[in-house]
Amino acid sequence: MEGKADAMQAGLEKSVQRLTLQLLTTVKEKLSDDVLHVRTGRLRRSINRRVDVDQTSVTGIVGTNVEYAKKLEYGFKGTESVRESLRKITQAFGKQLKEPKTIKVRAHTRKVDLPAHSFLRSSLTEMRPKIETDMKAALVKAAQEGTS
Repeated sequence: MEGKADAMQAGLEKSVQRLTLQLLTTVKEKLSDDVLHVRTGRLRRSINRRVDVDQTSVTGIVGTNVEYAKKLEYGFKGTESVRESLRKITQAFGKQLKEPKTIKVRAHTRKVDLPAHSFLRSSLTEMRPKIETDMKAALVKAAQEGTS
């Protein structure tokens, strides 16, 4: 019986490895499309995956550690702080400057009403039928191999 359980866990692990890679690809494709207008590509590059395995479970995780991802995924309404920065300007008061100038923008707060732009949850929702089918198939295959 223990050999059958090991075979089932190994089959699930292979399936979850494959599925997390497919989910990662789907998320990155969403970020490349019109869900979010890409400026630097930092969020897309930060999407990662991992599979955790212990004696009783196989867990696949696809996510990001970029601090603004949560606001984009779920939306955000509130006040946020903006740190001091430098900005290059080419016009002032509607008139073109002879030469571009670099100015300092002081730290300030601003009100934000950002609607949700789901890229993680929506990708998971799209892939859910495939995930369920592949996981069931992996279990059936492992169970059949474990009995033969």
